[in-house]
Amino acid sequence: MCINKISSISPVLKTNNRNVNQEFFEKVLGMKTLLEDGALLSLGDLSKTDRLYLEESPSMRTRKVEGPKRLACLKIRVTNPQEIEWLLARGHQVDRLFKGKNGYAFEALSPEGDRILLHAEEQVDSLTEIEEVPDFQANEEFTTLTEFFVEKIVLRVPNVETSTAFYQQLPGLEEYLDLEASDGPDLTLANGQTWDLCQVKVILEPFVASEVASCFGDQVTFVPKRQQFVLVEDPSKIEWWFEA
Repeated sequence: MCINKISSISPVLKTNNRNVNQEFFEKVLGMKTLLEDGALLSLGDLSKTDRLYLEESPSMRTRKVEGPKRLACLKIRVTNPQEIEWLLARGHQVDRLFKGKNGYAFEALSPEGDRILLHAEEQVDSLTEIEEVPDFQANEEFTTLTEFFVEKIVLRVPNVETSTAFYQQLPGLEEYLDLEASDGPDLTLANGQTWDLCQVKVILEPFVASEVASCFGDQVTFVPKRQQFVLVEDPSKIEWWFEA
């Protein structure tokens, strides 16, 4: 039985041009660059907590996805609803605009084709799409989201039953995922070959490497001798990194 509790999840997105995507996540979504380390860039909020990663991988090693991407949508929840209005006041292109109980929400498509939903609702089902764009008032002092977290990762998978069985092995993991049945040549391609979701980092409290490894059995791909983390590969060939 696994005793590890999930504290947060942070997806890693492979990108062709990191700078272009970095600008999108900063200006359109209000995220803050926390660290640039080689090809990897971490994004977060004013709490300086890593929430999402971009990993640049040029075209000689990686290519555009053929057919549907593994990542259908990232649902990101913002603590302060007012900050979403301040982002919308910047006038950047968004694909869909919503109104909920707590305020506004929007969907936007990144330069790499990753769909992001930014909202502040307890239940996204409360969102209603609206056509008319209000006159949002800007806040010149606002630069970065105070706090946000990745609430859900929507994945396209060829076999929902198989993927569900995998995620249910670690209690609580399934709550962070929505699965959509889909067909496509790259949905189960070897990890890292396309510009898509390639890894999800999961923070566990407490973290006991042996317990995590026992949950996934032979699906574990690596555990270092010091057991600081556990790597697991799911049926979609996405890597899951579990650590404290």
